[in-house]
Amino acid sequence: DTEGRRLYRLRAVAIDNPDWIQGFNSPDELVAIQDYVRRTKQRRQRPVEVVERPRLTAKQYATVERWLAKLERPSPTLRRWLVKIYGAHEDLHAEKVRDLRRVLKCYGRRFGFDEKVCIVRAPGRINLMGRHVDHRGGMTNFLAIHRETMAVVGLREDQNVLAVNTAPDRFGPVEFNISELIGRFAWSDWINFVNSNWVRNMLYAAPGDWGHYIKAAILRLQHRFQDVKIRGVNIALSGNVPIAAGLSSSSTIVVATLQAAIALNGFDLSSQQFIDLCGEGEWFVGSRGGAGDHAAIYLGQRGKVAQVGYLPFRVGKIIDAPRHYQVIIANSYIQATKSSAAKHTFNARVADYNLGLALFKQFNPQIAGAVEYVRDIHPEKLGSTTSDIYRMLLKVPERMTREDFKSLLSGEHQELIETNFATHADPEYYHPRGVILYGAAEIARSRMCVDLLEGDQVERFGQLMQVSHDGDRVSRPGPDGRYQPLPSRCSDRYLQGLISDLASEDPHRVLRAQLYMQPGSYACSTPEIDQMVDIASAVPGVAGAQIAGAGLGGCIMVLARKEAVPAV
Repeated sequence: DTEGRRLYRLRAVAIDNPDWIQGFNSPDELVAIQDYVRRTKQRRQRPVEVVERPRLTAKQYATVERWLAKLERPSPTLRRWLVKIYGAHEDLHAEKVRDLRRVLKCYGRRFGFDEKVCIVRAPGRINLMGRHVDHRGGMTNFLAIHRETMAVVGLREDQNVLAVNTAPDRFGPVEFNISELIGRFAWSDWINFVNSNWVRNMLYAAPGDWGHYIKAAILRLQHRFQDVKIRGVNIALSGNVPIAAGLSSSSTIVVATLQAAIALNGFDLSSQQFIDLCGEGEWFVGSRGGAGDHAAIYLGQRGKVAQVGYLPFRVGKIIDAPRHYQVIIANSYIQATKSSAAKHTFNARVADYNLGLALFKQFNPQIAGAVEYVRDIHPEKLGSTTSDIYRMLLKVPERMTREDFKSLLSGEHQELIETNFATHADPEYYHPRGVILYGAAEIARSRMCVDLLEGDQVERFGQLMQVSHDGDRVSRPGPDGRYQPLPSRCSDRYLQGLISDLASEDPHRVLRAQLYMQPGSYACSTPEIDQMVDIASAVPGVAGAQIAGAGLGGCIMVLARKEAVPAV
């Protein structure tokens, strides 16, 4: 101490296991030490032996050979399960049994037929209303589809992850070690890690690699539970959800992988925790969306429309889908993968949201305290009129550059600006006013969805589908029938016209000017998809049609009376 007295004494201790010595202050060593301390504490606190094996029943966890035997001998139990999941469709049952056999045999050939495994299925989805707004505090309205990802997963003794696919020509084997990747982590913040140059370089080196989505799930789980050493898994995967088609094919991989890793490692998470981890995990591939797709995959039920809210996560009404209508999905075969160039456009729209909302609050300080998310831009929330909202939006520029944002936003937003610009290439121009208007209006539409469907107002809901698609629309046919780019849809003149309509006593003008009737301008469709929507909408018996998913390609959804399906 300061008076020269001895405070500590050092002595050498002989040990049998060199792994007990921390050689470096690396994150992978720290997690190993934390895991050892956690397990030691558990043994001291609980007199019984800690079970480190999966807490799954024999019906959930069996050898590959045992699963195959169950499928070879059809039983009433198997049929009941197939009917519960897929409905009374015998042809579909046979297809699903074939798919299960194929993925089980794929696992067995690579890892062994005597290995114990669990089987996870993650269905694709369509979102009837509430596109691009889950990460803005909005609502989504989901319907599960029969296309899905199936995963057969077994637990390893180490931290390696090995994955194979039933289509090896398209999807090569995946192999990585959790500890080796953990060494790259910025432990304080997941977003720092996914924004790191190391992650970006890895994505650029192998754009669109399906293994990135497996890494996304596993690494997010390890980051969330830093005091537990996550054990690796062997995975065989099969899927028939069209890729980059707006039906969440990539998200099904994240959900299936994370669900299996959680079950096999013995975690117990709430639905909200699981869905949040999925959404944040997919940031690893470069996109900055929300967890709406993952919620739909995790919560989807056959023949049901589930309304889900976000920030905070909550499950609202779950209703029967309209009996006399059918949803048709049509694929444009234009792909827009989240992990390739399209992510720059997706992330630029998110920047429009984030920076546009900051401008909206800065230029309208009287309501800034009441606005946390885009969903708060609503007359009831703000205690204002719809006209007041349009006047506030007039203060947000329709088109901006990066330099415009830097000059207009106050100094307190510097970090917000840098964080958003770091996610994508410079698009030359941003469109914050149109994106904010789209988001506020789409959230209003998404709230109305289940009430309209439950009240058998399907035709009115179909009209909102058309308005919603117009928010993503990028083209309309000209006099010669060719599709031409759309002019500005959120100009000063347009908003002033809405204010005039609301002040009129004409019922049609007043209805047309309501917030939920505004398309705004998110602009993530394509001319081909716009044309597909217009063709389908012209068929008698079609209530509405719109783009499905994040956009820039993929599918459209058509809501039609069952007798109109052949004509569509």
